[in-house]
Amino acid sequence: MSQAARDIDPPQARAIIEAILLTATEPVTPGRLVHLLAGYNGRDIREAIDALNAQYEAAGHGIAVVELAGGYQLASRQECGPWLRKYHKTTRQVRLSPAGLEVLAIVAFKQPVTRVEIDNIRGVSSASVLQTLMELNMVRLAGRSDGIGKPMLFGTTREFLLHFGLRGLAELPKPKELEELIAEGQQPAAARQLASELDELQKQEEEGGEGERS
Repeated sequence: MSQAARDIDPPQARAIIEAILLTATEPVTPGRLVHLLAGYNGRDIREAIDALNAQYEAAGHGIAVVELAGGYQLASRQECGPWLRKYHKTTRQVRLSPAGLEVLAIVAFKQPVTRVEIDNIRGVSSASVLQTLMELNMVRLAGRSDGIGKPMLFGTTREFLLHFGLRGLAELPKPKELEELIAEGQQPAAARQLASELDELQKQEEEGGEGERS
């Protein structure tokens, strides 16, 4: 860690970070931790997180610090998932319909995108599906287009990143990777549906690119 003046030493800083992550209800950004811990920078925070994870792994703990939606969060290890589901006998995961997954796939890979563009890709109206996705906080208004009538643009939300376990949009999965990301098989049919939609979108993009080059 850096040698800047500090009020607390690294072991205490790790304990504080651990306590914050344990009580936080959403991912904690490195910036918030840097602001809280005088004399610590982003690299120091990263080293503290790595040290915590090393301790958890060495001791065989069932938890780990993961990166989600631009921040850090304390979470159970993936291999503990079946036992947690057996204990809680329920899931808090949002269930999405095939139509919802289809529209979400389009928004995720085309954003910012208008409703008309979504409708053109699907061949049917997407108004009610978009409304449902907004109510679930998966999709948000992302401004207005410069086109005729200045239609509203849609994009994904931070909740979308959390739901699919992504650090950011740059980590949007390839279709074949998607099934592994959706809650350890809790939504296999939905995963296959969304993977199919993403695959079709990527094929359309490739065909469009080839048409432009020819």
